[in-house]
Amino acid sequence: MSALPNNPERFESFYQGNSGHAVILLPGLCGSALEMGVIPRLLQQSNLTYVIPRIPGYSAHTALTDYPEWIEFVDQLCSELQESHESVSIVGLSMGATLALSVASRNQKLQSLCILSPVLIFDGWSVPWYHPFLSLIYKVGIRNWHYKESEPFGVKNKELRRHIRKAVQANTVSELGAAHLPAKHLYQSLQLIKDAKKSLSEVKSDTLIIHAIDDETASPKNPDMILRAISSETRRVIWLGNSYHMITVDNEREIVANEVINFIKQGYEKSSLIHNLNANTPNLIIKNRGAN
Repeated sequence: MSALPNNPERFESFYQGNSGHAVILLPGLCGSALEMGVIPRLLQQSNLTYVIPRIPGYSAHTALTDYPEWIEFVDQLCSELQESHESVSIVGLSMGATLALSVASRNQKLQSLCILSPVLIFDGWSVPWYHPFLSLIYKVGIRNWHYKESEPFGVKNKELRRHIRKAVQANTVSELGAAHLPAKHLYQSLQLIKDAKKSLSEVKSDTLIIHAIDDETASPKNPDMILRAISSETRRVIWLGNSYHMITVDNEREIVANEVINFIKQGYEKSSLIHNLNANTPNLIIKNRGAN
């Protein structure tokens, strides 16, 4: 099993495990590894390869690109990992979950998807009234603006919220992600949502969705829409009652991390079992009773 080069230009973080399974972690738009909480550490403890890619135009502090390039970048990374590992999964948070769905609709060899706080509709209780008009404003040519994150910053935990508030005031990246989203990034994310919606039926990987009932950015309608549309044989949803949007760092972060690790492990163990059974079971030749 060969490792991908630890190229600082392509990866924010990379760990090579020996289990034969690789996991791609996708934080939210313009986010960072901080958003993924303890998930990377638990993957490493489980001897699983994991990669947090630096996606041009999507990840924080990268050049501006259009959403099809985000999908292509992650899809190409999936293909590379599938060549060097027995199986591959994706864990996506917020817009990273939306991106994961678009990639999975194209790469149907993915073992499993862990979709955390997916966003297909910005319909949470804290979304400002003018949010639906941002795309129109961009289209008419008004593009020199930023969308500023505001309270409660995706977290119900008050202590963490105070920490994030200071980071937002200092305009730095925190567990929330970026303090401001440039207009082009936001517009491209809305186009990504359209792509993910129209291709949901092409998603066939084992899928775990974890979502907070009180998510202030995306209501429970979002996971419901996904569950109804995808073609996965294995699909599971977990509802959280004491978190907001950033479930990987909020009050129930340990539940989220453990459920993600368990789902991934169950997926690749099931895949290995099926592979071994197929390899060790002789081909059966079935004849009609009257055949010579």
